[in-house]
Formats: sequence, structure tokens, C-alpha cells
Amino acid sequence: MNLREEILQRQEPSVNKILEKASVSILGCGGLGSNIAMELSRCGVGNIHIYDFDKVEYSNLNRQNYGIDDLGKSKVEQTKKKIKEAIPYVNIYEHDIKINWDNLDVISQKTDIFIEAFDKKEMKSLVFDYFLGKKGKKLIIASGLSGLAGLEDIKIKQIDNVTMIGDFKTSPESGLYLPRVAVIASLEALYAVNTIIGEANGK
Repeated sequence: MNLREEILQRQEPSVNKILEKASVSILGCGGLGSNIAMELSRCGVGNIHIYDFDKVEYSNLNRQNYGIDDLGKSKVEQTKKKIKEAIPYVNIYEHDIKINWDNLDVISQKTDIFIEAFDKKEMKSLVFDYFLGKKGKKLIIASGLSGLAGLEDIKIKQIDNVTMIGDFKTSPESGLYLPRVAVIASLEALYAVNTIIGEANGK
């Protein structure tokens, strides 16, 4: 067994083969994105593009996959470092840029599956408007992940090629807590994995 096979031996081998060749883009590397990137890496997704222009701040540490030693450093660089330390065979492509309408054309050519992982409503709207109806592209987006409510209010909606996950009502003013953020991050990661497998099987 090689290192990848050793690490992923508790997963289905046929699924591992599919995931190894897959590519996913994560737009944002904060509470959602930094956790999603690690989850997809641990699942065996072979190629992950991460996008963010921010640096790590104290207020990130309650829910984002960073530590004290990461303060003041690039989020995408530190996320790549942490993944490489944990799962060294994953290809991580870090893009230290701010996403806007003008560069989405270039970004959209990198992969076919995109995960929205922003805090700000205007950025969520930007990528939703760009990807909605775009042929050959799938977008997974979070909408409402704040507070400490239970799981019963989390919903999943499908609008054309966009999957939306969240409670669709809470805002950051309700507080951002890791248990709630992590649930949404995990669901986004799960839907990305299922999308990869579904496409590979012609579904």
C-alpha cells in the first residue's frame, strides 16, 4: 500500500479512485472554506483550488482552521501548509486574490465544481449570479449559518445548477460559532463529494 491507500483504507476503493482525479474550487478560506478544504483533502479529493486575499486575525480563531502561529499570515498559504502537513499527497493550488466579476471568467476555467465560502452577502450574490445557469458548472453555496440553532432548520434547495444549504434567514449579527459553521461546511463538502461521484457515474 502507498501512503494514499494507507490513509484512505476505511473508504471504498472505487470512490477513492474517482476522488483522486477530481478537482474542486473553494471560494473563500475562512470559517467555511478553511474547514471545507481540509475535509475534502481528508476524503481524498486530489486537486483543490483555494481563493482568498485575507490574512488571519484573532477574530478568526474561534471557527476557522488556524492557530496563534498563523496570525498575520495569508489564509490560503496557511491552509495549504496545514493540509500538506496532514495529507501530503493532495495538490493544493492557492490563489491569493480577491474575487470579483472581472476575474471569475478565468477562475471558472479551473474546475467544474465550485464551493462558495464567503461571509459577506454581496460576495455570495456575486458568485450566485455568475454561476447560475452556467453550462457545465456546479455551485454549492451557503445561506444562513449563524447562531446556535439546531439542525432542524437547515434546508437544502436546488436552483438549476446551484445547490443552496443553510437556514436562509440568519445573518452574522446572530454570532458565528464553530459548531454551526462546521455543520454547513461539512454539508457543502459532502455535496461536493457526491457531485463528483455522481458525475463520474453519469448521474
